[in-house]
Amino acid sequence: MKKALWCVPLVTLALVATGCSRSSSKSSKSNGSNTSATSGSSGGAAAGDFGDVKGVCGSGNAKGATEQGVTDTSIRVGTMADPGAQVQPGLDQELFDTADAFVGWCNAAGGIDGRKLQLDKWDSKLTEVAARMIQACQSDFMLVGNGEAFDSSGVDQRVKCKLAEIPAYAVSKQAGTAPMSLQPIPTSIYQSTLGGAMKAIKQADPEATKHWGLLSSQLQSVKDAGDRDRAAAKVVGFNEVYYDEAPILVDNYRPYAQNLQSKGVQIFEYVNAPDNLAALYRSLKDLGYTPKYGLFAGNMYDQKLIQNGGAALTGNVLVTTGIVPFELASSHPATRQYIDILSQYANGAKPKALGINSWSAWLLWAKSVKACGNDVTRDCVMKKAAAVTDWTAGGLHAPSTPGNGTSPANQCFVLIRATPSGFQVDEQLTKPNNGIFNCSPGNAFDLPGFAKS
Repeated sequence: MKKALWCVPLVTLALVATGCSRSSSKSSKSNGSNTSATSGSSGGAAAGDFGDVKGVCGSGNAKGATEQGVTDTSIRVGTMADPGAQVQPGLDQELFDTADAFVGWCNAAGGIDGRKLQLDKWDSKLTEVAARMIQACQSDFMLVGNGEAFDSSGVDQRVKCKLAEIPAYAVSKQAGTAPMSLQPIPTSIYQSTLGGAMKAIKQADPEATKHWGLLSSQLQSVKDAGDRDRAAAKVVGFNEVYYDEAPILVDNYRPYAQNLQSKGVQIFEYVNAPDNLAALYRSLKDLGYTPKYGLFAGNMYDQKLIQNGGAALTGNVLVTTGIVPFELASSHPATRQYIDILSQYANGAKPKALGINSWSAWLLWAKSVKACGNDVTRDCVMKKAAAVTDWTAGGLHAPSTPGNGTSPANQCFVLIRATPSGFQVDEQLTKPNNGIFNCSPGNAFDLPGFAKS
């Protein structure tokens, strides 16, 4: 999140469901919750099938109390996010919505080999990650589909209690490279997610690349992503004419808009949240100046950008992502199925980009649990998940090899154009060669000065 994440804008950077359950004596309504599923269909596919992943959930006769949270009939699993954050209520609510949806859908199909899923939702509220992690350590088999803006503060507790996780995303280097953690779509600490898109713009408009600008963040965990993008721009051959770092909260974007104008920036990036980017575009509109291109990370694929940017979204406002855009759901069955399941099992929740990361994590986890059979241990699940390659979560995103921060960035991207009337896939700039995606080893490259560990 994310994009992509931040405290107000913080979590959006990181830069990505209901079950039969018992109540937790170790969690309260304010800090964590258990939910239970209703029965229902799986959105048109055979029960337990998702996209091209077949039979991941269903009835069976799995046996054995093999690990904490695992019994003959159930698996108790947790997820964590920050929707209770006072500075931004509802932050990453889509992670909880997706967890509700997955658990409800999977249990309706029979569970995993007959074991029903019990869900704990831990609200870390930005500043309570460590406390919630301690609670999860006492009850859960694993954490799945989680994401916390200040995730570094929970790493020690999780590692000490050997609580494995398959998160939706990681923000900090500490969390991204920690033991017993595997992301379905890894966030690399030594490559940029914008490399392929930068090359596409250079090929289309080399003159514009002589005037590149970046507005980064004063918050280090967000600035890290900006630093990678800045290094990538230099490798690709962009000429930097403007660089600045904004605080987390900006009252007036006019000075930044004036700087972009005075420096003659033609391609720019802002490492922040969609509503903040919209405010910057409104300030640019007030000046009567629009850079020729805006190029942004996947967390900007959010309806908040359209709703708050409106008529100010002029020029080429481009978001690079590796997921199938929701606007293409009619031609992509897995995306349509995700939207339908989310609506059915998460109180009509609307899809968001980070929800795809979360569903990918849940599906990878369930596939790995099923592959372990009776031997459902943390070690077995993590080994099975780590052995997966060309992972698309049934068709929700570009092929990926699950890993962590020491893994390379994804080699595939699609550019989405943000307009006052909505998002549109930009095939002309993307030049797709793998479905809707442009996939090439040259899209992901090492950055000078960035270590792989």
